[in-house]
Amino acid sequence: MIGTAPDGTRLHYVVEGSGPPIVLVGGKTSNIAGAWWRYIPVLARELKVIALDNRGAGESDKPDSAYTTQLMALDALTVLHAAGEQTAHWFGLSLGGMILQQLALQQPGAVRSLILGATRCTPERRTMPPPDVPELEGSPLKRYLMLYDARFIVEHGDWVADDARHFGKMPLHAIVRQDQAGKQHDVCDRLPQIHQPALILHGRQDRMVPLSSGEALARRLPNARLEILDPAGHQFHSEQFQTVLGLVLDFVRNVEATPPSR
Repeated sequence: MIGTAPDGTRLHYVVEGSGPPIVLVGGKTSNIAGAWWRYIPVLARELKVIALDNRGAGESDKPDSAYTTQLMALDALTVLHAAGEQTAHWFGLSLGGMILQQLALQQPGAVRSLILGATRCTPERRTMPPPDVPELEGSPLKRYLMLYDARFIVEHGDWVADDARHFGKMPLHAIVRQDQAGKQHDVCDRLPQIHQPALILHGRQDRMVPLSSGEALARRLPNARLEILDPAGHQFHSEQFQTVLGLVLDFVRNVEATPPSR
């Protein structure tokens, strides 16, 4: 399905299941399948799952113009409305979590709750270098040492390879544009304005976005809970799939069962 953003950008999305709506927003360079292939079939048993390709990724348009998290938040809102909903729970990973912070600030009425994974509220900081793992010398999986905890790759190579088969490709200009959006993201001082329930998920061994970034979100968001996944890297949602799935479903159920504060 296709929704059209106010600037004319065509945004690809899918809808599966029924129940309370949850919108899935992936990170930099990820498409729907790459980020969510394990999640959509299971979440759709209980929820109406809406997942989108961010501008620049997957089957969405890839304009070679400035991207910002504010603009990409409007894209997410476009998809929500195109899917027939006015409000939803939102689950964002990395850049997707930054997009959702902007969405909650710009359009709070569209947000029932936030699930923010492996993300930050500040401009990008220097990442940690990949570790030296002798067991992965000569392995094609070595390229994923910045994404996964090293021991997970060594011990669960088939799982990582399954993920990799779903990763999409993007033109260089779109990668650069998404990267610029993340590097310009800076909303820490505004986070206390977000009062919706928030679940923050972060891998203790994340080398791309350090755990301190998740802890900073938890301090600034008034109604947030931090869950640290250990061991897990930037791909915590894959490495700890069953645990994260349970946390997400329990969180959404609890929010749905709690009358909204006035």
